[in-house]
Amino acid sequence: MRQLISSKLRRLVRPDARYARGDRHANVLAVSTVKGGVGKTTTSVNLACAAASRGLRVLLVDLDAQGHCWSSLSSRVPSNPVARPVSEILLDDARAQLLDAAISTQIPNLDLTPADPGLAEAEGRLSQKIGKELLLRDALSITRTHYDLVVIDCPPNKGNLTLNALLAADRVLIPTDLSPLAVQGADELISTVLTINERLHHPLDILGVVLTRVDGRNVSVNDAVRADLLDAWGELVLSSEIGVSTKLSQAQLEGQSVFEFAPKSRGAVHYQALTDEILTRLASVERGAHAG
Repeated sequence: MRQLISSKLRRLVRPDARYARGDRHANVLAVSTVKGGVGKTTTSVNLACAAASRGLRVLLVDLDAQGHCWSSLSSRVPSNPVARPVSEILLDDARAQLLDAAISTQIPNLDLTPADPGLAEAEGRLSQKIGKELLLRDALSITRTHYDLVVIDCPPNKGNLTLNALLAADRVLIPTDLSPLAVQGADELISTVLTINERLHHPLDILGVVLTRVDGRNVSVNDAVRADLLDAWGELVLSSEIGVSTKLSQAQLEGQSVFEFAPKSRGAVHYQALTDEILTRLASVERGAHAG
């Protein structure tokens, strides 16, 4: 009985008592879409790498059970990482922190959570948890004080893990290509964000919609779709676009960021420009918050 009581008391210990707080306060950015194949993981990985190269302390969180963030940087991470799986941390009643899952990479200033196939099972098990939507937010409460930017690569759906990411995030970045199904998925996610704001009272901002896989050969079609998107979403559409580039997929196969693999390629130039625009928007939001 005494052991049981001690175990229950340990669960009540504030996470502050078990994890030292840092001196930073990260922007938490969820990269999310409900349709796969639009460059969501490619965007998450290269954005995180580009931000780290600017001197920001960055944590890249892979919430997709396929573990594509890890494989995309496989040449820059340990072959046998020692860390707790993200799924285990989310399901831990002791309110563990994602600091336990963060692995240092060979890329300066960048940490990454390891590939975790257990996230597929965790998706269903989260339904049984009280406050299931807020588990990731709690797991980042201390962790975010050790970073300047946390990038969460979400699964391509609106399941429990994605909902956790959106409720843990300050802002969401929505990648979409110009195909009708992808645009429909982006519009659906924008509606989800509005619902989260209204029903769950979480002030989640849409940082922007980034157009990906833009084929420069389809000028007239691209212009027509782009005009429709600007009419519907206005300034949410970022001016930086990611064009089709074979170097992006080749870099993933080599387990490198595009900046290491082909620093002068179209993909590298586009992702540098996107990072500039995103960091500028984040800085503008911060200035506005301090002014208010």
